[in-house]
Amino acid sequence: MLPVVHFYFDFVSPYACLAFHQLPRALDGLAYQVRYRPVLLGGLLKAHGTPPPVDMPQRMAWSRQHTRWLAQQMDMPFDWPVQHPFAPFPWLRMALAASPQGEPGRQVCGTLFDAIWRTGVQADDAGLQQQVWQQLTGLLPEVRDPASPEVKAGLIANGEEALSHGVWGVPTLVLMPQEEGAAAELFWGLEGLPLLREALLARQPDAAA
Repeated sequence: MLPVVHFYFDFVSPYACLAFHQLPRALDGLAYQVRYRPVLLGGLLKAHGTPPPVDMPQRMAWSRQHTRWLAQQMDMPFDWPVQHPFAPFPWLRMALAASPQGEPGRQVCGTLFDAIWRTGVQADDAGLQQQVWQQLTGLLPEVRDPASPEVKAGLIANGEEALSHGVWGVPTLVLMPQEEGAAAELFWGLEGLPLLREALLARQPDAAA
């Protein structure tokens, strides 16, 4: 059975975008499954009593500089939205609505991340959101209404699941336990990917050999 990783993210986070794109490179050659879990970062911060980054202008300025540099190192097209933070609800709900089971695939998540973080768009623009949603519906055999109660409930459930694992921010990757009763392992941030790789190496089919 392949190791399972839950990737908790919010589209409002530039570091989540970078980690999403870096993930295949960081785990290249390993056998694993990823389940993408959109969550509301604001809900996680509130649950842990953590102030939002927007309340710290110096930190926001550093994040802009740092993420642009990181994207250059990754040779990745990247630019901040015109206004940040933006309301992530429509984007999170689109991700969940794009899957009947509420588990968006990598193509869906990549389409949404790139629509926000590649060319400096206005992420709160309803016209842009509708355009991206139409793009997704043209690619997928079945979608749900992003404004439906079940999609909204799914977003809440993802947040509760994240908190049950001890997730306090995004991006967080959770390596799920293989044995009942064992604890999950948390890897926070882009910088957590090398540690996740080490943990996955120990769970590869030929690790014992």
